[in-house]
Amino acid sequence: MSWFRLTFALVALFAIGGCGWQPLYGRLGQGDSATGGDAAPALASVHIAPIADRTGQNLYNALRDRMNPAGAPGEPRYDLVVSITEQTNQMLIQQDQTASRIDLTIYAHYALYQRGNSKPVLLGQSRAVTTYDLLSDSDEFATIQSANDAHRRGANSLADDIANRLAVFLAQPSGG
Repeated sequence: MSWFRLTFALVALFAIGGCGWQPLYGRLGQGDSATGGDAAPALASVHIAPIADRTGQNLYNALRDRMNPAGAPGEPRYDLVVSITEQTNQMLIQQDQTASRIDLTIYAHYALYQRGNSKPVLLGQSRAVTTYDLLSDSDEFATIQSANDAHRRGANSLADDIANRLAVFLAQPSGG
């Protein structure tokens, strides 16, 4: 059984290598023939424009943590502009017609501009869905905290998606 697994693993590795797969953040090979791994420096060269509202601030901070962990780029090559919208839907309607759960959907529309150009090199959108509980009227603080946490979780999910999409784009020879 172990020979079967070893053979399968080797065949899978050759199949992945044959289809043009290359790592996003690491390098394959050594010296000048190494491929892949251009995403981290390219992401670090992106200036992230401030995003309005508290959820936008959470998204901005999460993007900065993922893309610019060493701080704002000194000489950015790109500008990232993000706008967000939110939608809530009441769920779990109780017998007295009050909702006890809210679905929060946050949409992010983003554009990546090469520094000095007014035409974006990449346009995209991302969506995150989170939920939170509406607690009793006597515990309004807990409901506010629950809603804030849902917004923060949604912003983190959007940041993961946007950073990954930008990394894939910028790691391509024509993208970065």
